[in-house]
Amino acid sequence: MSVSDRARAIGERVEAFVRDVVAPYESDPRRDHHDCPTDELIDELKEKARAAGVLTPHILSDGSHLTQVETAFVLQKTGLSPLGPLACNTAAPDEGNMYLLGHVGSPELKERFLKPLVEGRGRSAFFMTEPAEDGGAGSDPSMMKTTCHLDGNHWVINGRKCFITGAEGAKVGIVMAKAEQGACMFLVDLPDPAIRIEHVPNTIDSSMPGGHATLTIDNLRVPADQMLGEAGEGFRYAQVRLSPARLSHCMRWLGACIRAHEIATDYANRREAFGKPLIDHEGVGFMLAENMIDLKQAELMIDWCAGVLDTGSLGTVESSMAKVAVSEALMRIADRCVQVMGGTGVTDKTIVEQVFREIRAFRIYDGPTEVHKWSLAKKIRRDWKAGHGH
Repeated sequence: MSVSDRARAIGERVEAFVRDVVAPYESDPRRDHHDCPTDELIDELKEKARAAGVLTPHILSDGSHLTQVETAFVLQKTGLSPLGPLACNTAAPDEGNMYLLGHVGSPELKERFLKPLVEGRGRSAFFMTEPAEDGGAGSDPSMMKTTCHLDGNHWVINGRKCFITGAEGAKVGIVMAKAEQGACMFLVDLPDPAIRIEHVPNTIDSSMPGGHATLTIDNLRVPADQMLGEAGEGFRYAQVRLSPARLSHCMRWLGACIRAHEIATDYANRREAFGKPLIDHEGVGFMLAENMIDLKQAELMIDWCAGVLDTGSLGTVESSMAKVAVSEALMRIADRCVQVMGGTGVTDKTIVEQVFREIRAFRIYDGPTEVHKWSLAKKIRRDWKAGHGH
């Protein structure tokens, strides 16, 4: 699909910023004990992005969003460094939370919770996933154990959550819980003493500040006017967020794999072995050729799905297809980049090793490949039954 002039202009500014300003920070030692960038480092990068006019570039000054096809072009550019989405304020979970609030939030909630996020003055977290040992919601949100009930003009929330990205250090939380009416979503100011972080596990990925916390919610009292939308509509709102957020993950990590491929290509052209550059050895040259093909296929899947979302469709089926195709293609690309670079590919001398780790985790984020394939198979079954009058 052709990219609009406005998106091209924004994307080019973002790309120059990420390559020239952000990439040199990749070796900055300001990391926490989970090897995630510290808030001090992120705030410094955000200030530079603000000065360069590329902070939250996918949301325009009047509050309107770029189309999904335009967003794909811009977010891919922010992903050219693992630090790029953090610097430009297009990272998960903030980008998806901003999208949800923009679509479902009342004017009051937007003013209070969305505005500081768009301005890059705080991070947010989305509280949905629950611990498996409690039998809670993982890939199946209908298993939700966290409860909420009305007490006067407040809702009281109790439960446990896990893998809550960015909960540590976040200013805004979107909490999902189940009432008699069904699932509900609430906006809360963080930190709150009723939300206790139990631990933040060390994980294979390290690009998301605050890590992925396990926490307890103990009698959290939330004013009734901080419910997002209507009681019982939580799952419907989750769907509004999920397809675009799933796709924007694909956009950012495509950018990271483009960069990893550039680094591996440069290495293969400079490094000599057995009398000639690595690129001239078929085993290496063919890996880079396959990367080229996978990169293009990933880009086309993203554009196709973005185009479907731009029609106003929820794009559930299309985003499942795109998530599987893109995450699996990017895994092949990241793996080949490591392989082409040999020993150097497994060190932290370049971002190739980190990109490999991030993409491995991405195959699980926002629904593992197998869950998406299962839901697609269910659709195939439904369509067959409908066509055969069963």
